[in-house]
Amino acid sequence: MNRPLVEVQLANVATAAVIGYVGWGEHVVALGLAPVIAYVWAQSPNRLGAGLALFAYYAAISRGLPHGTAVFFGPEASPAWGWVFWLASSLFLALPWLILWPAQRRGYWWRVPLALLLVTLPPIGVFGWGNPLTAAGALYPAMGWFGLLAVLAIMLAYCYATTSARPARYALMVHAALAFALVNGAMHTPPAATVKAMDTKLPGVGIGQYDFARTYANNQQLIEQARREAAPGKTLLFPETVAGLWLGGTAKLWQREALPGTIVLGASLQHPGGDYTNALVALTNEGEQIIYRQRVPVPVGMWHPWAADSAIAHWRDPGVTTLQGTRYGALICYEQLLAWPALQTLWNRPQALMGASNDWWSADTSIPAIQRSVMNAWGRLFGIPVATAFNY
Repeated sequence: MNRPLVEVQLANVATAAVIGYVGWGEHVVALGLAPVIAYVWAQSPNRLGAGLALFAYYAAISRGLPHGTAVFFGPEASPAWGWVFWLASSLFLALPWLILWPAQRRGYWWRVPLALLLVTLPPIGVFGWGNPLTAAGALYPAMGWFGLLAVLAIMLAYCYATTSARPARYALMVHAALAFALVNGAMHTPPAATVKAMDTKLPGVGIGQYDFARTYANNQQLIEQARREAAPGKTLLFPETVAGLWLGGTAKLWQREALPGTIVLGASLQHPGGDYTNALVALTNEGEQIIYRQRVPVPVGMWHPWAADSAIAHWRDPGVTTLQGTRYGALICYEQLLAWPALQTLWNRPQALMGASNDWWSADTSIPAIQRSVMNAWGRLFGIPVATAFNY
């Protein structure tokens, strides 16, 4: 392989990694850089280079996985599993782009949509973080589904710029259009949240969901926190699984308080045989209501149907519920990183979004910031308020 070719490939891989690292972090507007990955992919000198560039992009986005996975599975698991999961998932997501890269520089009009479809929907979509379509919320706020089409158009424009007689000039024009959209998106003011997010610090919650003494102590702490904020007509959102196993005693503990307003709690629902559902429970003056069941639990870590203690995946649930007259869309933790459950939820026209996460295992990584940015991006795209509650 000649030196100029190697240099081009290295430059593409480095650029893709920078897009993944800078674009996916705590600043929602930075997500607008994601469509540039189409330009890097299209100008790759060969198929291997295209695959390596997308691998670098996805690996940079999921950079928090090696450390987070090691913490999640605990000291009894080999630290190598975190690295294996990180590298394997990045490779899995890069494969559609590698396969669909056109050697003849033609057919981008169907190759790019197909690649996006493959990394959005299951089975690959089960690991489909870093979806460039998420950039629509940063670039085209309040445009809804038209914003997604606009991102697709930008990506196609980048691809066809590489085939033009003057690729640098046309690429510069697309860059200018993207920059204009970024500036416009940065000036957008999202609607104020209608739900009060209640962050918590309860280390190990979820792992200890069967420890009843811990569950009782945690719920007492949550009740104290709720007392300070609860008010008639106000909705409080607590993070994923913080209430522990939702049994009769836990429900009575909260009902005895008779707090005003609405309390939404993350909890686990036990099923016969040991399986469980990761859910959101709402407490109102009318009683308790299961308002959401997680559709996509973390693969292997939570969803492992070959074992008896698996989280149940409620794939077909709509992701939207009506609570106190308002249609809420909900996403629990891992789902917030994926485009497919978010789009499924938004298709059902929620008036607001709730995100509940239990991130004690990833508190020292980039994962919580990315979750918050992605949730805010979807809210911005459809012009609806967002509330995200985290347990660290």
